Amino acid sequence: MAFSSPHKWPRQKSSLRVAQPIEPTKIYPCPCCHQGQLRLITLTEAFGCSRCQHIFAITPDRLHIEQLAVSYPYRKIWFWNGHQWVLHRQSTFQGSALLGLTLSLGVALAVGFLGVLLFPSQAQLLSWFLILCLLLTLLMVTAILLLRRP
Repeated sequence: MAFSSPHKWPRQKSSLRVAQPIEPTKIYPCPCCHQGQLRLITLTEAFGCSRCQHIFAITPDRLHIEQLAVSYPYRKIWFWNGHQWVLHRQSTFQGSALLGLTLSLGVALAVGFLGVLLFPSQAQLLSWFLILCLLLTLLMVTAILLLRRP
């Protein structure tokens, strides 16, 4: 006799990360308050929540919704995986890499400038030390940025 369970098999984790197309005619749960329903706002490409009154714009690819909020400085973007909304985390690698390299160069140049001003008689030795410190700093920042987890 075959065993039949009333429960569905557990969903695969990989299927939870795949974006499903958003259909404007469907009603979805609100990703912010989790209590209201998202309904299409007439004559727009946007959804509105029936409970918290947030407005969400549908992206042109119809795979994501973006929260339209004036008071929040960062965009919140979700995708629908067929069961729930999943917050889309955007990569900030380019910004953090630029910031890390800028800070490391700035610190190395500031130390070198102060060293030349304070110890002018030992400028030759100090310049080699500055170049070595600059290269080691750049190497460490590059290693940290490349080896960190996304």
